[in-house]
Amino acid sequence: MASGSAPIGFQGVEMAVHGSNEYSQDHSPPGEAAGSQLAGVGSPAYDSELTPLKREVAQGSGKQTVFFKDGKRRIDYVLVYQVYEEQEQEWRDKREQKRQDYFEQLKGEGLELEEDHEAFDKKSIFVKVHAPWKTLSREAEALSLKMPREENNYVRKGWWDRMIENMRCSIKSPFNHGLEDMQNYITLPFSKAKQKSFIGIEDKDKFFTPAQRSLMVNGILVRTPYSREKSKVGFERLLANKAIEAAYPLHSGGSDVPEDEEQNERSVLRHVWARWGAWYKYQPLDYIRRYFGEKVGIYFCWLGLYTTWLWPAAIVGLLVFIIGCGISGDDIPSKEICDDNLTTLFYMCPLCDVSCDFYFLKETCYYARASFLFDNGATVFFAAFMCLWAVFFLEMWKRTEVGLAYRWDVLGYEEQQELPRAVFEATVKTKKENPVTGRLESFVPTVTQLTKLMRALSVVFFFIAVVIAAVIGVVVYRITVVAAMNENNSLRQFSSIATSITAAVIQVILITVLDKVYQYVAVLLTEWELHRTQTEHEDSFTFKMFLFQFVNYYSSVFYIAFFKGKFTGYPYNYNELAGARLDECGPGGCMIELTQQLAIVMVGKQVVNNFVELLLPKLKAWWRRRDTKDEDPDDDKCVQRWEEDYDLADLNQYGLFAEYLEMVIQYGFITLFVAAFPLAPVFALLNNLIEIRLDAYKFITTLRRPVALRAQDIGIWYSILDGVSKFAVISNAFIIAVTSEFIPRTLYSYTMSPTDDLKGFVNFSLAYAPIRTNFDGTLPESSLKTIYNQVHDHQLKAPGSNALYNSSDTCRYRSYRQPDGTRKVFWWEYLTSALAFVIVFEHVIFAGVALVAWLIPDVPADLKEQMQRVSFLGEQALREREVESEEREARPTSDV
Repeated sequence: MASGSAPIGFQGVEMAVHGSNEYSQDHSPPGEAAGSQLAGVGSPAYDSELTPLKREVAQGSGKQTVFFKDGKRRIDYVLVYQVYEEQEQEWRDKREQKRQDYFEQLKGEGLELEEDHEAFDKKSIFVKVHAPWKTLSREAEALSLKMPREENNYVRKGWWDRMIENMRCSIKSPFNHGLEDMQNYITLPFSKAKQKSFIGIEDKDKFFTPAQRSLMVNGILVRTPYSREKSKVGFERLLANKAIEAAYPLHSGGSDVPEDEEQNERSVLRHVWARWGAWYKYQPLDYIRRYFGEKVGIYFCWLGLYTTWLWPAAIVGLLVFIIGCGISGDDIPSKEICDDNLTTLFYMCPLCDVSCDFYFLKETCYYARASFLFDNGATVFFAAFMCLWAVFFLEMWKRTEVGLAYRWDVLGYEEQQELPRAVFEATVKTKKENPVTGRLESFVPTVTQLTKLMRALSVVFFFIAVVIAAVIGVVVYRITVVAAMNENNSLRQFSSIATSITAAVIQVILITVLDKVYQYVAVLLTEWELHRTQTEHEDSFTFKMFLFQFVNYYSSVFYIAFFKGKFTGYPYNYNELAGARLDECGPGGCMIELTQQLAIVMVGKQVVNNFVELLLPKLKAWWRRRDTKDEDPDDDKCVQRWEEDYDLADLNQYGLFAEYLEMVIQYGFITLFVAAFPLAPVFALLNNLIEIRLDAYKFITTLRRPVALRAQDIGIWYSILDGVSKFAVISNAFIIAVTSEFIPRTLYSYTMSPTDDLKGFVNFSLAYAPIRTNFDGTLPESSLKTIYNQVHDHQLKAPGSNALYNSSDTCRYRSYRQPDGTRKVFWWEYLTSALAFVIVFEHVIFAGVALVAWLIPDVPADLKEQMQRVSFLGEQALREREVESEEREARPTSDV
């Protein structure tokens, strides 16, 4: 399968969705197909179901193996424990008893165990777990695991898919990942009674892939009790109390096998996928799914599609920025601010009440020009473009997701096949008849669920209040630092940018610290809620975390965009907080500060996350290996596969949550505030081109192999993305209307300027305040010198006015007010225009959203037809095989 790459992943994803096999030359059963398909990287074909060094390499041969000592039974899972000599005997005895009880229960479930006491570190004991055919077939039937029954040669494509295929054909050679397309099969739920009708059943050792075997064994490990008390189930609790150190399935082999040597599944993915040089190539999604399972495969598919769709957003955003750079030199308000001839006209009031000095607006010339780069008519267009872009992206993901779920046999999995969590069944004692199956099942009463939900939400809202308090603390910091820097004439011109940058850095630190604390609390709350299925459990945890993270990451940005400077007041009537004047926007306006905050938080977060993702697993692996560094270097004892994997970092219980959260937070930055930062999609694209390969590298080389869990979609993340997209329409509308200068400039141009330009706009937007004393009864000596040496006796005429005024008697401040502090008529006109703009903008965008949703069906028409066709072929094949079986059984009798 040629599937999506980082930049062009969508094209390949569509190929995967519709099960295209026109490039596949291999029609062998699953067990045999893997070798020839994976040989596409220029290596000899190999049997993916065997150890990469083949079965002749058994324990004690000096080479690695993934089999028991007999060289025949595959290791499906590994449990690790240690005996702590430094602990009390009673402590050790309790844990030993739990382990032995657990191991006996596992044997009773049909698993075979083999202990290895010859670890390289001389202290770890590895318990290798094997599931024989009888156990696997039982579990496969219980899980309704779909297996191949018939080759699917159905190929029929709609106009969209034909267009994508034509695009792909022209770039297949340079962008193909080098692997052949996997064969597509008609699959049906496994049945022991009808097992002979499945393809590849002749070799039972290779019928289930290692990923499927690990999934089934994991299910047994999770639900098996380790005590006579049936509520004490699963190895998670044994891990928590140190009875077991680790539990994981094995990687198929080493990841750094040279390309001229025999490859394993892991090394193949390392060569063709998890390397920086493959940033422009398709992702081999079928192979990712085969090795890591559907949940990981869907994540990388979503990440590839999202990155692909960032290309048009980044290109348009870059064009908007270039347009802003091109027209910035013609911006009349910026010219007026920077004009030396108008310097004394814009003599600004102090930015604090006690020791701050007066200053000229010309000092903010740089900020005025920089602000216009991100605050012009082109950004209004881009905001609308991104709102519609988000809708198109989500609609196309729905189409991709349903096709991928169908191809990977997980469509309807959560509703029909997902089993209750072992902890839920063991803990919940109340039973209720399932109206669908008619069986008694554990359930939690609705009243109990609501009670737990309300208690959990109260804790969530408490932590949200903590975040808001932290934001207020940052606001107080801004007020204090601005006042302190404005006392120094040499630092005054840097006060705005210095305060914005340092406040943003403090915000990032607070975000990181609060995130760690809250995540620990969210885990405890979600476990306490006791959800029925793993999907419900993860969705609840995700929702709590996102509510908190939404406030944590975006609160400071929302403050600058919608609150800063809006309630400050005016000279001699300023509003105060904690005895200090409320924080207000600098002379350049809040838009440039909003842009700075977005750039620092977004880009800074991406850099930190990538650094942590790359470095942290390596540090954990080093920490595990630290005790073996003094071993004899001449020791020729082989470090076995299970020992090497033990040194790797473990994926946490919520698996891909951190990966999704990072991308969804980024998605919020490029949609919620894109009107203030058109370059956000550019930085997001650059980050994601690295992120795809970084995540791939992490999963292949630095993490233990995760259990190949199943999933049919990205879960609650889609609802979150949809909510963010809708909220982005409102957010961008208010940024343009309230924070940007677009509305007042446009209104002034059409109502106040006879030539329909912006001459005199700066002067018009600045109100006058009489110079009395410095608001506390004193006037700084430096201010007296400035007034009387530089401005005194300058009789200036305000643009558009015949009135002369003495600028040494007044100072200016940003507001549409009369000298007595009352609002100008223009301010009310602006307020009305801003409200009208918000209403029109929202209605137009939401109308476009509805139109897009109506034009693009969630399930492609040709996929519906294929689903019906495959269902028919599956039933037909089943009937034909049953008839053949009946005829075969009846033939000897008839001969007699």
